[in-house]
Amino acid sequence: MNIPEILRALSRKTPAGIKRLIPDGVFVSLMYYASYGKLPDLKNPITFDEKIQWYKLHHRNPLMTVMADKIKSRDYVRSLGYDHILNEVYFIKSELGYRDFDNLPDKCVIKANHGSDMNIFYDKKNNANIDEMVKTMKKWLRINRFDHTREWSYKNIEPAVICEKFLINKELGELVDYKFYCYDGKPEVLFVCAGRFSKDGVKYSAYDMDWNRIYVTKGKPGLDIEFEKPDTFEELKKTAAALSKGFPFVRVDLYSVEGKVYFSEFTFYPDTGVIPFSPDEYNKFFGDFFILTPVT
Repeated sequence: MNIPEILRALSRKTPAGIKRLIPDGVFVSLMYYASYGKLPDLKNPITFDEKIQWYKLHHRNPLMTVMADKIKSRDYVRSLGYDHILNEVYFIKSELGYRDFDNLPDKCVIKANHGSDMNIFYDKKNNANIDEMVKTMKKWLRINRFDHTREWSYKNIEPAVICEKFLINKELGELVDYKFYCYDGKPEVLFVCAGRFSKDGVKYSAYDMDWNRIYVTKGKPGLDIEFEKPDTFEELKKTAAALSKGFPFVRVDLYSVEGKVYFSEFTFYPDTGVIPFSPDEYNKFFGDFFILTPVT
């Protein structure tokens, strides 16, 4: 095994309690090294992923904790006058029991508020295993993503789960995600995410703000089709711009279903800044928009 492979293996096996003892700067540098095979330049970061590591360490606006929280972010969106784009909520819980599932519709989405990759698509008609779901969600509530990634915006979120209405683009048979990379209120690049339920898994396609395809990928394969621009594209752009003002970078995720825009989430550290772009030149391309300002 080479050094990056050893670091990745150690990261998977090291308990969170041990990880907490590692200084933040050392931790993010080792994470970066495990992916890129070199240390990030944290004094003069140039690329997007280097800047994400710097962002974790030096830009700590308290509003980021609110926005990263999938429950409290709804209040933030509402405060900006965008309550009309919020999805319907069935329950919010910090403690779970079997009765919480008694009155749910046939389909809904349950997710943790304090991290990523903690989602369950509940389908009552297809024999949803509630025992396993409750066990999984209770595990979620014991996780602090900061311990594993140093993504500061998640550090002080009180864990809970939120259950929302199941959305789908019926014409496509799936839900399409529009992920806007925004820099202080200016969307620059959009990743369209599709194929969530396909056998090949999620794929992305990137577009500029004039809906020209950008042939770049980041962690997921590119879609092999040209995606049709949604009728709500201008509204999606306007919404992303309004919700992202005041932050050097934030990814704003939105949906467009039956002509209506919906808010999904905010993300300050996509792929925790350790999944390379392909081609590599786009790491600097995305980084050039990212103007760093320290906030402590």
